[in-house]
Amino acid sequence: MSLGSPPTPRALDAGDEAGFTSGELTGDEETVEPTSEDFSGFVFKLQANTDPKHRDRIAYVRVCSGRFEKGLKVKHSRLRGQQLTLAQAQTLLGAERSTLDGTSYPGDVVGIPFSPGQMAIGDTLYTGSRRISFAKIPSFSPEIFARCINPTPSKYKSFNKGIEQLLNEGAVQQLLERGDTGGGVPILAAVGPLQLEVVSSRLSSEYSVEVQYEMMPQTQARWAMAGWEEVDAVLSERKLLNVKTLEDVYGRPVLLFTSGWTLDNAVAEVGERLQLRPYALAPDVQERRRKK
Repeated sequence: MSLGSPPTPRALDAGDEAGFTSGELTGDEETVEPTSEDFSGFVFKLQANTDPKHRDRIAYVRVCSGRFEKGLKVKHSRLRGQQLTLAQAQTLLGAERSTLDGTSYPGDVVGIPFSPGQMAIGDTLYTGSRRISFAKIPSFSPEIFARCINPTPSKYKSFNKGIEQLLNEGAVQQLLERGDTGGGVPILAAVGPLQLEVVSSRLSSEYSVEVQYEMMPQTQARWAMAGWEEVDAVLSERKLLNVKTLEDVYGRPVLLFTSGWTLDNAVAEVGERLQLRPYALAPDVQERRRKK
């Protein structure tokens, strides 16, 4: 059975960081061959609570080249080459998992425990002197938005923990009111209603928490990659009407629209100026620091 070709990566020579921004392909593309001696792997899924007793988080990594063994020291492309030691790798077979004792080869999938914020879907792990980043998994723009309300204040900690875990998995996206430092009501953004049902069901079964959704009227979202300074300027010029402004978990502006007509008007009027995008990938760690 053929596993197909590995993802197509971006590659940068050591020390060459010009133009390397998350979510945008720059420069020449090349293919990393499975026979390459250097290890490379692609994070394609995150899952929480694979062991409910420990509330763990597992990143599923497809080995694309080289060999993987427990204890391998790798570099994390999105974290600007930060070195990680993968000391607790696991093999996965259905609902069963066991500690990895042997070697994994291209095409194999390994599970790697991780800390919050350390892994995101689409991340690249690699060894070698050249920093590479595989092309990201395509995403869809959310079309359903709801405030997620905890009706039982006594379960505040369980509610927050459950939301955090599901957000780490990518089950839904979280948006915030501008300036919210974490104390406000979470706003969940989903492609369809089934995602919200999954969140509700898992919070109930895994965290014993019930939730209530307060649906919002907006049906379209665009990330303003130009940043808050440009968004504020456009708002002061009254070129964005009937638009709700929020921010994502990385502090980037997100504009919500109530109809395709208002969205089309905004794109025609200020789309290029605000660099409107239907979605945004997890930013590079140094890019995040510059924007704070």
